[in-house]
Amino acid sequence: MNSSRLFHYINDPRGPEEILPTLPAEELAKLLDALYQNLDTPEPEFGAQAWYEMAVEESSRRSAVPDGAAHGVA
Repeated sequence: MNSSRLFHYINDPRGPEEILPTLPAEELAKLLDALYQNLDTPEPEFGAQAWYEMAVEESSRRSAVPDGAAHGVA
């Protein structure tokens, strides 16, 4: 993901609460990577930390196994 696409997300007035749940898994992974790389710079974009934390939460939520699924309960 290029920096202009990352800035598009960070500056979207809808915010991460609305945008992150709507992203396909591949796009969410790309956004997480871009945010991580941005945070590893001397001057990360304002808001990148909050976006990263919320994107990690969204990714974790999606990968969570529903209760009972791991035990074969339908």
